[in-house]
Amino acid sequence: MRTRARTAVGGLALAAALALASCGGDDDKTDGAGASKAASKADPQAEALTRKAAGPNTKARSGVIDGTVEITLKGVPDFRESFTSSVSGKFSQRKGSALPDYELEMGLRNYGVELSSVGGKSYVIIGTRGFNLPSDVRARLVRGASRGKNGLTRTLEQFGIAPWRWETEHQLAGTEQLDGVEVQKVSTSFVSGRILKDANTLLGLLSSLAITRATGVPSRISPAARRVIVSSVTSKEAASWIGIKDKVLRKAGFTMKFVVPKAKRSKVGGISSGTVVGALDVTEVGKPQEINAPQELGSFADFELAIDALGDAQDAR
Repeated sequence: MRTRARTAVGGLALAAALALASCGGDDDKTDGAGASKAASKADPQAEALTRKAAGPNTKARSGVIDGTVEITLKGVPDFRESFTSSVSGKFSQRKGSALPDYELEMGLRNYGVELSSVGGKSYVIIGTRGFNLPSDVRARLVRGASRGKNGLTRTLEQFGIAPWRWETEHQLAGTEQLDGVEVQKVSTSFVSGRILKDANTLLGLLSSLAITRATGVPSRISPAARRVIVSSVTSKEAASWIGIKDKVLRKAGFTMKFVVPKAKRSKVGGISSGTVVGALDVTEVGKPQEINAPQELGSFADFELAIDALGDAQDAR
């Protein structure tokens, strides 16, 4: 497996940090309860624009995504330095297809793989060699994608990346130019608990590929860890940039800061505070994307052998 500095986007890096430290417990309703109050502060026009960007839209059928998240944590030896994670690649929605076609680089911590879907088949790729995904793993991706309403949102929903579902308190914040396209900026807050829950979608996928074991990260963020972080958030802000003419999401980002009370730090592995900055850029909207199946194919059993070797090395540390 290739190592790289770039790994997965949005909630994943935070998921990695929290999953490493998480333990069992009850779910937290605090953040979700605040969402109804936040809705009353929203501008109806801004909300409507966000719904259109997430809804059926043939203009969002193809493009290139590039998402990053920078995590700064204090109190955990494994995360003394800030680190950046990412997911990037091209996608193209075919009419009637269960999954968009795509070639995406993704991973966890310092390990990375490519995930590809072409012509109704899905592959995980290491180097130049592709491995057919088992039917149950592909079915997991299809279930996630089904939440999306256009090519872009279907691509992102597979991995639990959904700013349009996280954001609250939408407010119009002026127009800008992005790559020659006039966009409307929508400033928002967000429900941090939803981000953490959606991060489990991606962790579940990586677990089904045995990548969480290879990197030493559990397959989910526990309810207790989510509860502690949600109740410790000190500030959060977000924004989206949506094309005025085509109503396609072109950019999104969020910043969240939290300080964990001393009495609760043991529940998150000693994390005392943290800052999470996420960003998503969408370019080449509507342009044709050439996406090809891997030329060299192997069985998923071969992929598992390679992952098991990494897992054994991780367990031996």
